[in-house]
Amino acid sequence: MGRWFFKGFCLGLFALGAALALPGVSAQSAAPTIETAPLSPPPASSESPKLEPTPAPVQPQVPQGAIAASDAPSPVPVQTLTSLAPPVSEVTLPDSLEFVAKPALIVHGKAQWETAYDELRGAFTRGRAAAAKAGLIVTGYPLTVFVETNDVSFTYDAILPLASAPAAAPIDFPADTKLGLTPAGKAIRFSHLAAYDEIDGAYEQITAYLDAKDIVVKDAFIEEYLVFGETSASPATTINIFVQPKK
Repeated sequence: MGRWFFKGFCLGLFALGAALALPGVSAQSAAPTIETAPLSPPPASSESPKLEPTPAPVQPQVPQGAIAASDAPSPVPVQTLTSLAPPVSEVTLPDSLEFVAKPALIVHGKAQWETAYDELRGAFTRGRAAAAKAGLIVTGYPLTVFVETNDVSFTYDAILPLASAPAAAPIDFPADTKLGLTPAGKAIRFSHLAAYDEIDGAYEQITAYLDAKDIVVKDAFIEEYLVFGETSASPATTINIFVQPKK
């Protein structure tokens, strides 16, 4: 059993919560508050301070052919990506939330489960390249909507949330790439904090959780990659998994 069974059963999610105590997920505790006392002003002195003349600043000599500090290129700012859900440290999983649709670049494709991880990474790479070429700014973590699944393969939408939609769609987009929206509506979120190779076992537990709670969900599930490991075996992987209830 795995994600294909999960969809046929009722498309559940990987639950983190005290009710099931699912492995691989842990809520982070809030950071402690550090109190600091204000600095006291220096004691008043009866003597007038002696003012020393301020020496003229010495201009450093720049070797011939070198770039002066004022002429050096400014560092490129690190872009911060946003998630569809609040931080795990602020909630107890699983949690319910409301998706608000955002502009997105979508790469549609089909792959086999055996090569799913590499296929998805490749789709996001192609999507980022298309966004950069069109001058579009990616502002959200990459996410996958698994549109159709079976025991061998799946079709997917690899989605990159954007800062804004262009006035007109670029005419040179690849055939598998288009503009669209991120998912919208009610959702339930869970987290998977382990290698992607282990995610099928998580979905089996998710299915059991949804069955126990009598929750019926839509025929598509969503993965959001907060930390996308270099390989499917990388333990440094953090994934939000979402399902959307039918009612």
